[in-house]
Amino acid sequence: MKKLTLVLTLVLTAPMFVSSAQAKGGTPQNHHCVKDGSPVPDKTRKQCVKEGGKWEKDTAAPTASPEGDKKTAPDAK
Repeated sequence: MKKLTLVLTLVLTAPMFVSSAQAKGGTPQNHHCVKDGSPVPDKTRKQCVKEGGKWEKDTAAPTASPEGDKKTAPDAK
């Protein structure tokens, strides 16, 4: 009976561990530490601010329009 209880407990709690592991690697970092005008990638926000740096959001990468560089022709009347 004890083995059955242990097995049921493990089976029921296993999804909690799997979902927490998946959540940790979810979103990429979009902020970085800047100190004296240069990025410091290995600092956390707390370490950065404590050492006098600024925690700044990354600039967005330019996106290409779905049509590319095509120009539309004016409508003929």
